[in-house]
Amino acid sequence: MELRLIGIRFPLVKPGQDLRPLVLRALRRLGGAREGDVLILSSKVVALSQGRTVRLSEVRPGPRALRLARRTGLDPSFVEVVLKEADEVLGASRGALLTLKRGLLCANAGVDLSNAPPGHAVLLPSQPGRFARELRRYLLEEEGVGVGVILSDSTVRPLRLGTVGQAIAVSGIPGALDCRGRRDLFGRKLKVTVRALADQLATAAELLMGEADEGVPLVVVRGLRLEGRPLASPSIRPERCLYLSLLKKALRGG
Repeated sequence: MELRLIGIRFPLVKPGQDLRPLVLRALRRLGGAREGDVLILSSKVVALSQGRTVRLSEVRPGPRALRLARRTGLDPSFVEVVLKEADEVLGASRGALLTLKRGLLCANAGVDLSNAPPGHAVLLPSQPGRFARELRRYLLEEEGVGVGVILSDSTVRPLRLGTVGQAIAVSGIPGALDCRGRRDLFGRKLKVTVRALADQLATAAELLMGEADEGVPLVVVRGLRLEGRPLASPSIRPERCLYLSLLKKALRGG
């Protein structure tokens, strides 16, 4: 099996711009989409096309934002935006708030200043799962091929330096692969192994997307073979998460 990752450049995306024909034109420059391709699309360009930006000069930070800004060293207006976006704030450290957002454990509720218009912060996309499904359906109608779609964002992992990719929406491809019951090299059955397929692909795409001025918001994964029982979503409930369950216990003093 030969697995290929192909990065595709875009022009700057404007608020209100329909991304679907932009993706289609980019794929046609590549020779068109193929059956079984997986498209990894940066969640940030989706957010920009949806106008999901906030002008920080128009944000008035409240008392809680001011307190957390002193603890974190972050701009108080930025902290106020994070507080409004987060489903739950778990803690604060220098430079970041640890938050829950749509079942994702992430820094600053996904609010970002990099590659945002000057003076603005970019939020996570609205209804990312719906967008992924609509893009997949649009390409099926226009190209006659079925592809998978993953919207990705960067994140950090406990006790690891630097960012990796994280899938915030998945359509047309399993979010994870249950490998329990398969055998290892010595014939032993796997008992707990589940592969985070969507996150693995998002991380691989990060090598081409980058975090600065690369201008590569779309990566095509070609030649992928799936081995394992497909699971629709890579998400799990907070009480089943090793890190989050222990973190909440520590915060409660248990």
